[in-house]
Amino acid sequence: MSKDNGNNVGIARRSVVKGAAWAAPVVAAAVAIPSVSASVVETVDLTPSLSGPINLSLNLLGIQLASITALNTLTITNLGTVASTGTETATLVYNPSLLTINTLGLGVAVAGSEGNWVFTLPVIQPGASLNINLGTTLNSLLNLNLLTNLIAGGAQTMSSTVSGDTVTDNNTVSEVVGITIL
Repeated sequence: MSKDNGNNVGIARRSVVKGAAWAAPVVAAAVAIPSVSASVVETVDLTPSLSGPINLSLNLLGIQLASITALNTLTITNLGTVASTGTETATLVYNPSLLTINTLGLGVAVAGSEGNWVFTLPVIQPGASLNINLGTTLNSLLNLNLLTNLIAGGAQTMSSTVSGDTVTDNNTVSEVVGITIL
């Protein structure tokens, strides 16, 4: 018969320590790995810009009397990660007017009145832009009331604001339009 001196009873302390030494890095590695399904925030980020300006001269008998600065395009760009919903709006405010708005074929619904337009925008894909033509007509340049307002008021501001998107820190743009008397 063999004598049990207590050394072989249960699990040896060395075995427990070795097992713990191998288990600790596996548990630590499992905890340190980030979740693969981390959520990405999807945004619609419509940003307006006014381009131009176009400069028009007012001449009388070959002498330039004035220079009129106008803007000819409102561009809405989707800087977001998903397409817009088609319910967002852009306002265009200006005074006085040199413009004839052309939205034919763009899918843009127009409301409001001269100097204060509201456009309901169509779906704009991420990275895509929508250009709204703000054409200036010869008739508007020959409008005596308009020229009088421009001369009396000096430079005016045209601004556009987009509403209904997810990112709002870049939704407004303003540009100066006006007349210079030479």
